[in-house]
Amino acid sequence: MFKLDSLHSKQQKCVDELLRIWDEMGLTVPESQQRYTAFCAHIENSCHRMLRDEEQLLADICEDITKLKSALRSLSDEMHVAVPEVNERVGKVDVLRQLGDECAKLEEVKEERLKQLRQLREQERLLCRRLKKPFIAAEDKSVPSHEFLEQLEHTINGLKEEKMSRERVAREAKAEIEMQLAELEMQASGGVETMLLRDGVDAFTLSNENMSALSRCVDELKSRSQKNFETANKLRERLQHLCQLSEAPEAEQQELLSRLTGFRPSAISAIQKEIERFEEVRRQNIGRSERHEFLPFYAAEFNEEILKQHEDEISKMKKYRDEHAELFNKVAKREELWAQFLEFEKATSDPNRFKTRHYNPINEERERKRYQGLLPKLEKDLADLVKELEETTGRVFTMGGIPFREHLETQWAAYNEHKELEKKNRQIKKEIQTKEEMFFGSRPNTPRSLQKTRKRLHEVVNTPTSVSRKRAREDLRPVSESKVVHSSIRTPMASRRNSPQKQPPAKRQLRGIFADMKNVPTATSSPKTSTASDKEPSSSTSSYADFKRGLSDKTGVTSSCICSPTLPRTSTKRGQLRKLEFSIKNGEDLEC
Repeated sequence: MFKLDSLHSKQQKCVDELLRIWDEMGLTVPESQQRYTAFCAHIENSCHRMLRDEEQLLADICEDITKLKSALRSLSDEMHVAVPEVNERVGKVDVLRQLGDECAKLEEVKEERLKQLRQLREQERLLCRRLKKPFIAAEDKSVPSHEFLEQLEHTINGLKEEKMSRERVAREAKAEIEMQLAELEMQASGGVETMLLRDGVDAFTLSNENMSALSRCVDELKSRSQKNFETANKLRERLQHLCQLSEAPEAEQQELLSRLTGFRPSAISAIQKEIERFEEVRRQNIGRSERHEFLPFYAAEFNEEILKQHEDEISKMKKYRDEHAELFNKVAKREELWAQFLEFEKATSDPNRFKTRHYNPINEERERKRYQGLLPKLEKDLADLVKELEETTGRVFTMGGIPFREHLETQWAAYNEHKELEKKNRQIKKEIQTKEEMFFGSRPNTPRSLQKTRKRLHEVVNTPTSVSRKRAREDLRPVSESKVVHSSIRTPMASRRNSPQKQPPAKRQLRGIFADMKNVPTATSSPKTSTASDKEPSSSTSSYADFKRGLSDKTGVTSSCICSPTLPRTSTKRGQLRKLEFSIKNGEDLEC
């Protein structure tokens, strides 16, 4: 493969050239021999050095081949693929190159899978957060398998379809809620419907709980609309019946019924007002119709026969009343009980009743149960008596021109409607209060007892005597000796504060303080002459002024140099009020 003759000829040519150079240099034979020996040693060393380098290179290549084979097996196991085959019949360098190429391919596939996993995980995170669903459990491997990526992608596609479906349902529900709220003439009362209308479908959380709550909200609003629809239809039938009984012109009836259309609360209220108007007219006319039946009532001339007919009619009516006295008495009792029940409901619906001194919830509940027991029982008895009367006489028993059963139903319907209206008003007020607290913050109510205490303290601080005492304290400001007195002399209040006895209540302390204040001498008061009893103060001192007089005679210090038991000096009366209020709440003694 390699031509050694060419190598030898090159070496010989090099040696001949060296000998020529040495001859021209005039070197001796021993010197030339020495140089030739060095030349041969150099050639030999170069060959050995190159041989060692090539052997080391071969060893490094073999070591790299081993490392690449190990890395290739690890990547294959991590990627869940078979180990690629390498042709080892070729040289080591080619084997090394093949192994490097295979490792690079697997690394590229690994990076692609990890990138795909990050993208899928991000989509899954957004979808699961929107739908409030748990994440898919990851594999116990750093690199996902191809099957796991396919499963994850399939799951994400399902989540996308579910998200689109729920968004479509939410849009339909939003439109339905807006329409129902408009028909019911009300606003969203909080909950999922408020979040949906406020945030929109794109920001609405499409969880199972929210979707179920949204469905219940839509069903509830539809149920309310259906109830309003049925109520409006019943009221229209009643109104049409009243129009026919009133014998109003047909065109006027049609105009009235065509104007009162719809089933919104405003329309229902308008229909009820018209019904009340027609019923009032009917009640006014019912007495006239009964009087019309008794023709002698309109007789122009009066004689014995007309008088006899009146007496017979009165006897007939008295007999009718006596025969059905139980019915009439129970009707009167029921109407009286109903009026009392309405007054009771009005009183119990007032929230201020909790603040009254004589409020008793037990009595209120006992009274409510009494009405709940008496009214149904009395109405049942009346229904039986009315039925018996109608079967006996063949005429409908009416009250104010309205059948008695219908009269009861109208009263209960009006009562239930009033209660529902109050409930809606409370909800609206609560919503308004909640919104105000969200924007401006809540303000706790001051307890009533503390309000009274503040008012009482404010009146005490603002009394004229306190102003005069303040001026007196300014006039009687102590001189330098007062510091010594303050440090060595204790006032009765201070000694009482440090005594081991039980402290009196705060109100009693305030009364004692202000009582002592009234006895403090002013700057204009004339000093009294000292007596033998005043020179030695005893524990039975009647007032703080006596104590000061005795103390001044004993120590030689004037009364103007002694600190009077006053309130803490503050810049404003509000500060005095706060300190007094703080002492009262904590049960502490006030400092003099």
